[in-house]
Amino acid sequence: MLVFLLPLILFYEVASFTRPERVIAFDVMRHFFELFGPVGMWTPGLAVIAILLATHAVSGEPWKVHWRRVAKMYPESLLLALPLLLFSWAVPLSATVGGAAGLLDRIALGIGAGVYEELVFRLILISVILMIGADLFRCDRNKVVIFAVAASSLLFAAHHHPPIGTDPFDPVRFVFRTVSGAYLAAIFWFRGYALAAGCHAAYNVSLAIISTLAH
Repeated sequence: MLVFLLPLILFYEVASFTRPERVIAFDVMRHFFELFGPVGMWTPGLAVIAILLATHAVSGEPWKVHWRRVAKMYPESLLLALPLLLFSWAVPLSATVGGAAGLLDRIALGIGAGVYEELVFRLILISVILMIGADLFRCDRNKVVIFAVAASSLLFAAHHHPPIGTDPFDPVRFVFRTVSGAYLAAIFWFRGYALAAGCHAAYNVSLAIISTLAH
């Protein structure tokens, strides 16, 4: 997962280095780390790397990269993004990336959203809910999973709007993002964080390119 995501993380960090606008989830992570002292703009990206390394260390799997598997994850991400693209064309006022920004900026924001939003709302949030509900309180695991998917999807949709985000609230956009969040949660659950992030990023980048070509 780390080898697959590292080029995306580096591209986002370099492309958005001089831009004031950042992915909301990125800023949420940075503000969280600032509670423990001064941090740099690279801290969220380093946190992703540290989390994935720690996860691998705990798993006990060998420290070996399967390069063919990594290479296959890029086209798989594009294939997984197709249902989201079809859904976005079927729903009016669907989510867009970057507003009137240039194409490179929109691509950078789209990739950053894929990496950091999936980290916050899928990997961290769903895992925390499962640990509290299933492991700590011994609730039925299947019910906890359903609750975690619903909660993460609703919070994912809500964070785009005030007071956290800047998009004016629109019920169609909210429903679109909630359903999309549930789809990404399913990918996370069955295929892992990296492909959820890759699908999210592929959708955002595809949407940015298509909308640019259309104009």
